[in-house]
Amino acid sequence: MEEIIQACNSLWSSVVKKMEVDFLKEKILFNLAVTDSGIETNHILEISDYESLIWIEKSQNTHEEYDFKSCVYYEFTSITFGNIQANSDDKWLKQYSLNYNIIIEIGESALLIKSNTIVVDGVSYKIQA
Repeated sequence: MEEIIQACNSLWSSVVKKMEVDFLKEKILFNLAVTDSGIETNHILEISDYESLIWIEKSQNTHEEYDFKSCVYYEFTSITFGNIQANSDDKWLKQYSLNYNIIIEIGESALLIKSNTIVVDGVSYKIQA
């Protein structure tokens, strides 16, 4: 797990240049750019063969005027790994797995994903449970 964290550390505070989610191919792709002292470094983050995902555009603490779609740019605020379980008392929703192990924060929004593999700049990493 330390290798994955090390590989993802360079992604923090990068600007999201492109974000694609392909439900049919079970693929999430981010083209990211980090600018440090005027030098831009590009990164590609890919999550494939995911089992589930959930997009949360606003938290309970987000200002009511926040609108993700109208942001000037999107900051890849953080990526963390851990076991997250969303709970629901909803009868219909209970039939689906709400377990996630990747949390990607973009601005004031979050993408929770359950996947076994993550690819950073072409290097594939297995996520241990």
